[in-house]
Amino acid sequence: MKRTKIGATLGPATQDIVVIEKMVKAGVNFVRLNFSHGTYPDHARIIKNVRLVEKITGEPLAVLQDLQGPKMRLGILPEPGVKVKLGEKIVFNTKLKSFSGKVFPITYPGLEKFLKSGEHMLIDDGRVEVKITVVKGAIITAHVIQGGLLSSHKGFNFPQSNLSSIPALSLKDKADVAFGVKQGVDIISLSFVKHAQDILELKKLIAQEQKKQNPHPIMVLAKIERPEAVKNLKAIIIAADAIMVARGDLGLELPEEKLALLQKKIIHECNRAGKPVIVATQLLDSMQHNLRPTRAEATDVANAVIDHTDALLLTNETAVGDHPVECVKTLHDIIVATEKSAYDDVPLPTPRKGATNSAAIAGLSRFLAEEVQAKAIVASADNGATIRLISQARPELPILAASPFPTLSRHLNISWGVKPFNHSTINSTQELVQAVSVYLKKNKLAKAGDKMIVVGSEGKKIDVNAVEVREIL
Repeated sequence: MKRTKIGATLGPATQDIVVIEKMVKAGVNFVRLNFSHGTYPDHARIIKNVRLVEKITGEPLAVLQDLQGPKMRLGILPEPGVKVKLGEKIVFNTKLKSFSGKVFPITYPGLEKFLKSGEHMLIDDGRVEVKITVVKGAIITAHVIQGGLLSSHKGFNFPQSNLSSIPALSLKDKADVAFGVKQGVDIISLSFVKHAQDILELKKLIAQEQKKQNPHPIMVLAKIERPEAVKNLKAIIIAADAIMVARGDLGLELPEEKLALLQKKIIHECNRAGKPVIVATQLLDSMQHNLRPTRAEATDVANAVIDHTDALLLTNETAVGDHPVECVKTLHDIIVATEKSAYDDVPLPTPRKGATNSAAIAGLSRFLAEEVQAKAIVASADNGATIRLISQARPELPILAASPFPTLSRHLNISWGVKPFNHSTINSTQELVQAVSVYLKKNKLAKAGDKMIVVGSEGKKIDVNAVEVREIL
């Protein structure tokens, strides 16, 4: 059983039930919808198909709605694009929607207020680079530093510009949140986060849209892709429910030589805080068109697993690629091979002074499991806190979460090592042992007489205050 989770972005190549089901059976645990593209009917249809696949496979599939955020993009350009050459003078206009008279449209009115002469703009993931020479009103004049082909809707990055005062939530994002809440998405990710306050504003907006109190509200995920987010990382981790290392834009907004170290730092800080962390972008990028990854991609994936990310997210590989199912299988195989190695092993956590009883007992569960060679650590999940504390200890065996709440099961399915399964309300330890015993034997993870570690609460206390060794029935 793999412990690092797999997410897949759904798009034109993967919107049908048959393909989604094949990907889930190959190892997918959650899905992403990119709201920079697609229409509301498109997304609604895909969400409906995901829920059907969830019923077919029994896999709790969280739907991650990825907001576009204040992403600046080119407008509509002629097909098949417009070539620009090194040294060429080109002009942009933030008030245009379509290419006109050799002037390139930028779909973010007012962007010119944040740009200065001498700053560089990167277009289409840095494939084209220009240097600004003049900013006059909505007109931005620049010289091409690196030429290439520009086409419709390609994104911009501004590594030298101060965009800190641009709101994290655009009008489009707010409309998308309303749609996502209505469709029952499980996680909403905020792009280009700069401060913890950005996360709090999104949580407030979600609460307003949900209207009635929800015991398991939509999770908010912060995408780390701006210098300001790196600077405010610890505060953002505290405010968010989960974190994404969004390497696509992060690698353009910051010096590329720092990207690998930043990835390790972000994962480390999330592990310490017990918050789920996802590594995304170009994991198996060459497999968009090839059946095998490059050696560098395979190594990159393995290193992310060794760093103990909770999950890996495929983007273009599954959204528009030629081999989405094969990509998932390849990612699954690399994860399993890496997790079997000694390089993936985590030493037992060092006892922390001032740790809560719940955290101490969750850590103890791993020690007990290793001592008695248990087959699983199990707990009943009402709010997910206990399960995430056990996951934080990184035990080398399944963490089973029995929950009567489908939304919570989906939330927990992005956390490392957690295997959630839906079960009616459990009122006692004995009921939990019986439910888990059935699940373990059915899935051939253990047999009767094997041992499990049960973590829970005795009496009416909410905090974890009990851990015991039980036999599988």
